[in-house]
Amino acid sequence: MKKLEKIIESCALVFLVGMLICCLLQVLFRFVVKLPVTFTEEFSRMFYIWMVFLMLPVLESKNEQLKVTYFFDKVPRKLRIGLYWVMTAAYVAFLAILSYGSYEVMGQVSTLTFGSTTWLIMSYQYIPILVGGVFGIVFVVYRAAHIKTVLQEAEEEYKV
Repeated sequence: MKKLEKIIESCALVFLVGMLICCLLQVLFRFVVKLPVTFTEEFSRMFYIWMVFLMLPVLESKNEQLKVTYFFDKVPRKLRIGLYWVMTAAYVAFLAILSYGSYEVMGQVSTLTFGSTTWLIMSYQYIPILVGGVFGIVFVVYRAAHIKTVLQEAEEEYKV
């Protein structure tokens, strides 16, 4: 799993750099050359979507996603484990619905293209949602299988 995390993180870094380059090109061409380049907006959006949905499974595996634990920490430990499983099942169901929905939409927009880049098909922007959702399910289930380690790390983190 660690090797897969590193590969996904590296891909997300490439998309972050691509997004940065596209934004810089847009600013340079618009304000210096006085010639707006329209494809940079689509590519920046595409890179952003890829970066966000590729990092979703990595954050899940490291248990570093944004969370509010005030009420979760107030319940007894045994109830907390049951609540954790309910939340994990709900999250897996949400990711499954998200993945299925992105797959369906990919089929519906497979012939549509962006306005400024006629060779870039719109369904490409739904691929990372499908990939991130599927990998997210895998990483959430993997993390849930190691529930005791996750809860111990969380307790140690909040005691500090």
